[in-house]
Amino acid sequence: MFKLGLFCTLLLCIVFSNAHGADKIPPKTFVVGVEEFYYAPHYFMEGHRYSGYGRDVLDLFAKTHGYHIVYETMPYMRIVSNLLNGKIDFQYPDNPIWLTDMKAGHKIYYSDGVVSYIDGVARKKTDLGKPLSDLKVMAMPIGWSPVNYYDLVQKKQLKIIELPSVEAVIQMLLTNRVDGIYLNADVVDFYLKKNSREGEAAFDPTLPYIYSQFNLSTTKYPQVIQEFNKFLKTNASAIEKIKRKYQFKYLSDPKN
Repeated sequence: MFKLGLFCTLLLCIVFSNAHGADKIPPKTFVVGVEEFYYAPHYFMEGHRYSGYGRDVLDLFAKTHGYHIVYETMPYMRIVSNLLNGKIDFQYPDNPIWLTDMKAGHKIYYSDGVVSYIDGVARKKTDLGKPLSDLKVMAMPIGWSPVNYYDLVQKKQLKIIELPSVEAVIQMLLTNRVDGIYLNADVVDFYLKKNSREGEAAFDPTLPYIYSQFNLSTTKYPQVIQEFNKFLKTNASAIEKIKRKYQFKYLSDPKN
């Protein structure tokens, strides 16, 4: 009788454990897919260490919740593929409007905005405010999608030059080989400040641009996304301090 009772107790424990295992209780270690690309202040490599604003925010979240984050650097398209295939736990940064065709049919959970961003055209200071028709040649990183300028390209009113790095793109502008560059406004500003050339060029808000946000995404752990959203609200002052550390300038829509 005692053996039978013990067996039943063990059986109930196993069933109870399996039932709760179905709730996907998150592990202590998560793998976040990130891009190995110089995109300061948002993200960049210091030696072999992934660094920047995004890491500082995610590390603070992990610290406050007892998680450990492993950052796996890889090309952007592989990050998205690995997210959709479940090979990584999270992607940063991500956005619901990026690669919608590739993501179709997949359930993806997005966090609230981690930081706002502006993608637009930077010009030499002497060209700021000039009409769009003066923009004849524009440089940008390989693979970017300047959706607001596709019509001009199709009409052969704008030529786009694609380059492999942020530095190469910005140098095209500083050496007067293009009329403008399509990049993240804070990335341009950060690079110019770092190289003591902030007086030479700037983002031009009079030309078409995209204002949106960087998000954390997952296909596996919606409950962690909920925790992260709460973290963003309750630690707003600490996050603002991180933004000041990286000297963000373009965090609001110029139209507002």
